[in-house]
Amino acid sequence: MNIKELHNLIALGEGFTVEFKRSGTSNVGRELCAFANATGGVILIGVTDSGEIVGVDDHNKLKSVVQSIARSIEPPLAIDVVGTEKVLVVSVPKQNSKPYSFAGKFYLREGASSQQLERDEIRNLFFQEGLIHFDEMSCDRFVLNTCLTDNSFRYFAKRAKIPSDLVPVQALENLHLVRNGKITNTGAWLLSEDIRSVSSSAHISCALFQGISKVNILDRKDFYRDVFTNFAI
Repeated sequence: MNIKELHNLIALGEGFTVEFKRSGTSNVGRELCAFANATGGVILIGVTDSGEIVGVDDHNKLKSVVQSIARSIEPPLAIDVVGTEKVLVVSVPKQNSKPYSFAGKFYLREGASSQQLERDEIRNLFFQEGLIHFDEMSCDRFVLNTCLTDNSFRYFAKRAKIPSDLVPVQALENLHLVRNGKITNTGAWLLSEDIRSVSSSAHISCALFQGISKVNILDRKDFYRDVFTNFAI
């Protein structure tokens, strides 16, 4: 970045992709993490919140500290750090290994500030990056002690062509349908006697309409057994 580009960036002010820091590395890890989880950005160390260039001393030492912080992010973050005029310019490219965390916490750039994510926000971030799949998540509504019946397992074992005399939970663990003592959504959908009890949107509704207006229903039937039975009958 040359001097003209630096001044143009400062003139735009802080925002979604730009952060000013007067000096030091306080909260730099949080800012790096937040930019990495968004679309990338630039931290200008040696610039006040009002856009005044005050500069920093010993660029090489500060650069080393910033790069060390970037390596401590999980996963380690690749950044570009250069000195332009008296300002240390820290660039965070758009990343492909999201989500990133710093000191065990997740941050995301929102407007001109970096915010720590709450539990549901973290989960959504993992979903967006394709790191969590619905079928692999545990199903809290399906309690193994009460919802897994002998009949449902025997019926499942027959269709899956596995010995029905196996210990049910052990067999489901071997199939990765039970993890850490909880059944996954896939397992719940395959073993529920009434699929509506684990997911209200999982049942199938079929209707016969008069004509093509879909106004007058002549017949309707709901299928709410396990997902295999719903499609097989």
